[in-house]
Amino acid sequence: MTSIPPFPNTPLTGTEVHYYALCPRKLWWFSHGMEQEHVTGGTGHENVEIGTQLHRDSYAGRGQREVMIDGLLRIDFTEDGKIHEIKKSRGGERAAQMQVLYYLWYLKHEKGVVTTAVIDYPKERRRLDITLTPARESEVEEAIAAAQAVKELPRPPHVPAPMPLCKNCAYQDLCWG
Repeated sequence: MTSIPPFPNTPLTGTEVHYYALCPRKLWWFSHGMEQEHVTGGTGHENVEIGTQLHRDSYAGRGQREVMIDGLLRIDFTEDGKIHEIKKSRGGERAAQMQVLYYLWYLKHEKGVVTTAVIDYPKERRRLDITLTPARESEVEEAIAAAQAVKELPRPPHVPAPMPLCKNCAYQDLCWG
């Protein structure tokens, strides 16, 4: 299948879509080679370490684990025809949903596969079912175009003041330090 717009340059990774939905500045830093979450004393950012442990320990033995598609989508696991994304908490839930919706959009348009997804919150013992509806498909396409535009900016996009999520962000020193 051929890509439909809005892939003006290169396809996005799931991480880039997640970062765009969370904070466009975070996407810009990341897409310009600043991977702050993996540089703190060589061990990584605390939230990343917790997430890595959750991925390793949660849902062991269930489905196919760590499925990489085209070097862009890293699906945590598949089970019963659904893709699963494991998240630490509901903080940033909109960004997690956008990431998973992008997975579904990409699979539909690039691979001809129509499926559904689940976001798993193992610490909260909660699941969120995700389906790509026509309205959500349009939302993903708008996010793709906007994220590509952010990546092409010569400098990080302006954000007038720190947001609540900034206090736990590995990029806070770059933005506000």
